[in-house]
Amino acid sequence: MNLSPIEYLCLSHVIKRGTGRILEEDNNACLLCDTVSGVLFLACEDKEKGIAMLDRHANELGVLMVSNPEIGKVAFSRYGFVNQMECYQVAYYGQKPPLDERLTLRVATLDDFPIIAEHYHMTSKQKLREIIGRGLILLGYHEGQPVGFIGEHLEGSMGLLHVFPEYRRMGFGFSLEKAKIADVMQKGFIPFAQIEKSNLPSLRLQEKLGMTRSDRTIMWLWNVQE
Repeated sequence: MNLSPIEYLCLSHVIKRGTGRILEEDNNACLLCDTVSGVLFLACEDKEKGIAMLDRHANELGVLMVSNPEIGKVAFSRYGFVNQMECYQVAYYGQKPPLDERLTLRVATLDDFPIIAEHYHMTSKQKLREIIGRGLILLGYHEGQPVGFIGEHLEGSMGLLHVFPEYRRMGFGFSLEKAKIADVMQKGFIPFAQIEKSNLPSLRLQEKLGMTRSDRTIMWLWNVQE
């Protein structure tokens, strides 16, 4: 299956990094599991085919990303998911962006877990420790003081962006995401992220950064905090 469309970037990313285990595939559909995050990804345009694939792996559906929101909406009720989020996928296809000279960057370590966990609550503490332990979070400093952080989720999408209150409205969120884009590119991958479709300020930030936005949305489905 051709995994080049922007909606399929999650799948192509985990395959490229060698952590994508294909469960089923044909010319028009692909279902795979990422062995790092445990997320299942489905790229499929045909609703009946997609649901049939998911039916055969229903006991593995802890966290699911579906490239076709029509399939995602059926899967939400069919498999008893508790949470859902509809997002646009954004990706950076340009040249490596220059870094903000105001910022000094370093990779967070587990010593930084307390301050990161204090300000970021969108994932479990266990997953947050794993993200930090894998070296996926960057901390930014200005004149020796921490201004915020940004990272990657375990499946490879950029996120976890937080700017401390005293440094907001100074462009540091923009600068931190530019730094993460450059970091991902340095590793040989296409930087990408998912933005909830109603999050207009974040969508505007992605546009300002030069990110390409998918025409269609994707769906995330899950049962517990990850």
